[in-house]
Amino acid sequence: MDQHDSLITWYVLFAVTQATALVLILIDNNTLADRLSAAGLLCLNALWFLFYGRRLVRRRTEDRQGFVYVAGSLATFAPAVWFSGNATFALFGLVPQIYMVLPVAWAFVPMALFVFTPQILTWAAGAVPALPWPAALLIIGFSQAFGWAISRISQQNAQRGELLQRIEALTLEAERARWSAEIHDTLAQGFTSIITLLQGAQPNVELALATARENLREARALVASNAPSPLDGSSLEDALRRLASGMSLPSSFRVIGDPVPLPTSVEVVLLRTVQEALTNVLRHSGASRVDVVMRFDADGVSLEVRDDGRGFGDAPEGFGLRGMRARLEQVGGTLSLSSDEGASVLVEVPL
Repeated sequence: MDQHDSLITWYVLFAVTQATALVLILIDNNTLADRLSAAGLLCLNALWFLFYGRRLVRRRTEDRQGFVYVAGSLATFAPAVWFSGNATFALFGLVPQIYMVLPVAWAFVPMALFVFTPQILTWAAGAVPALPWPAALLIIGFSQAFGWAISRISQQNAQRGELLQRIEALTLEAERARWSAEIHDTLAQGFTSIITLLQGAQPNVELALATARENLREARALVASNAPSPLDGSSLEDALRRLASGMSLPSSFRVIGDPVPLPTSVEVVLLRTVQEALTNVLRHSGASRVDVVMRFDADGVSLEVRDDGRGFGDAPEGFGLRGMRARLEQVGGTLSLSSDEGASVLVEVPL
């Protein structure tokens, strides 16, 4: 339920109490002039709320503007009670408004003035108060407790709204990060491979076309939020074998141990990690060969991408390696880098 819907109840309460008070005023035994005067003042009270108080209630304003509204409301309510004691019934709709435009600590005195106004005016006129004094005191006590409850609910609703906004912001941030990683690990790497294949001394057009088609399948899979296209209808081992064989330099892929079924989330992370590692080999290593080894054992599954290039050196980790680590953390895996006789990227995921 949004804020507007939650305020409808209070609007209805105010309208019902005002209408009931008007009916009670018009059927009492006072003179016609007194009845019309009281009814007119209550109508002014309702207009004051519609054109000024409702704005404060909607904004949940709890500052000195609330005092202005309460003073104007009292200025129309008090004389209405003077002309007709039945106008007292309007209190049931007016008192909650005080707590909606003022903090609880500030609202007590104005609320007490509203409740005691009928008592004081009828006493001053020499008439019997429509509301007994003990009942007035009881209303004050209940009103303060009720106001505290309204304030607590309002604060909790505000906190809940802030929490939902933070969750939404974090969700959007996570989704942006996921899309950035997906695009980096698929489309960007594919385009890099195409450029590398076409810029070589002997451009490999057929392999570049195959990579372009694979990129198109990846784009469609991303739009449809499906599994990566290399895994579509094939095993992880076959997908990794195709990635290795698609390199523009000599490469190999082998599996050690008996393959076991892996969760889809783990397969996606391992595939993306190898894609990123092979792209880094093409772009940065200057290697003449790359080997991919997948190992299954009692502890889990591991993947190593090793080349004979220049190694990592002292260069800081880029977006790709940070993305690898973030993906692996999601499935409880680890990433190890070494530059012993080339470069090695080792991924380990416990099962």
